[in-house]
Formats: sequence, structure tokens, C-alpha cells
Amino acid sequence: MSQEPETNFEVNVSKDTFKFNAAHFVAYNGFRERLHGHNYKLSIRLLGSRTLGQDGYVLDFGELKAVAKKVCKELNEYFICPMYSNVITIQEDDKQGGGGGQKQQQQQPQPNWTLLCQDGAQFSFPKSDVVMLPIVHSTVEEIAIYCWGQILIGLDAKYLIQRGIHTMEVTCAEAVGQEAVFRMKIPDTNDKQEILNLCNVQSYVPKGDVVPRSCLPNVMIQQQQQQQHNNN
Repeated sequence: MSQEPETNFEVNVSKDTFKFNAAHFVAYNGFRERLHGHNYKLSIRLLGSRTLGQDGYVLDFGELKAVAKKVCKELNEYFICPMYSNVITIQEDDKQGGGGGQKQQQQQPQPNWTLLCQDGAQFSFPKSDVVMLPIVHSTVEEIAIYCWGQILIGLDAKYLIQRGIHTMEVTCAEAVGQEAVFRMKIPDTNDKQEILNLCNVQSYVPKGDVVPRSCLPNVMIQQQQQQQHNNN
């Protein structure tokens, strides 16, 4: 008796509209990047079963595109602030300006978020220009985890499982050829908090000091010394 061939269906969606522009800097113990920005782009991959739905789809692309665009829009043109950083102190500055004369006719200043960094740097951003994310570092890896959860909540996890979709993969790129991938089995729940618990970035980031690595300048010094030796 012949066996049926093993098959698996999947869909991959990556559109020019799955993008957001945002500013950030990565900071951890003993290190901080300069403030800069990226043109981020998302792509989503859904892994299904050996059969399609009765409509011939793994999932209608339109459903996936609508959710992905919404997630990107919520991050577009903001400063990404990691709420759980252990080297950035986040303070709310809601002082309102005073004064007299013409100043009274001006709009009152908006409240700010003030960031005090371990290296002494200090930043102040209007609250309306900041998106506070439940992440530890604003790395592309952690942003991918966050986006995975938001996309799944928008798609309806139970509906995906009913269609035979068991795993979702989200790729977040901060530049061409520079991307991070987060892949996880889809839980059989639509409970928002349960999904957010699965995407708890803190659970994926070990506590403690950063693992040390060989310092590039030392390697360069050794190469220079070797070159000098060869010349002698």
C-alpha cells in the first residue's frame, strides 16, 4: 500500500508597507550606542499542515497584511524606549511652564520622558514622540519578539490553529542583509495576557554581566607586533 507523500504548506509575506522608521540606541552594562535610527522592515512566515483550508488558503494574505501594517504604524516615527533596561533610568517630567506676557498665549509645554543613562548621558523626549516597549534593549532581536506577540494577537491564535497553522516566524530587519528572526509555536489561546507572557522579553535575556570577548584592538596590536618582527 503506497503511503501519501509528506507535504507541508507555508506562506511568507514581506511587503514594502511592512516598515517603520524609528530612533533608538542599545545600552547595556558598560556600553551605550549613540542615538541613531533605522528603516525597519518586517516579514512574516506561517507554517501550516499537510492540507490547505477549505478556501484553498493557508491564510488569506489580506488578513496578514492588515495586521502587519497596523503593528508597523504603531511604531513608525517614534523613539523606541526599552522599559526594562537596567542601565537607563526613565523619569516622567510633567512640569508645566509658567511666565507672563506673550508666553501666556503660547501652548503649554508637553510632558517629557527623561532618560538617564549609566554613562552619564541624558536625553529628554516629548512623550508623544516615544513608544514605550516591554523590552530590555532596543535590539532588533527583542523588537522581533515584541512584534511576534502583537501580530499573533491581531491574527487570532485559535483561528490559525483551526486552519492547521502551528508556528509563526517574524523577521525584523534594521537594514538590508541585517535582520533577526523569532520563531515560536502558536499557543492554543486567544488570551492576550497569556500571549504577552510568552513574548516576555525578560525571560529570553539572562541576568548578569555580558559575556566578555577578545578585544579587537589587542588583536590589531599583535598583528602590528608580528609585522614589526617580520620587518626586522
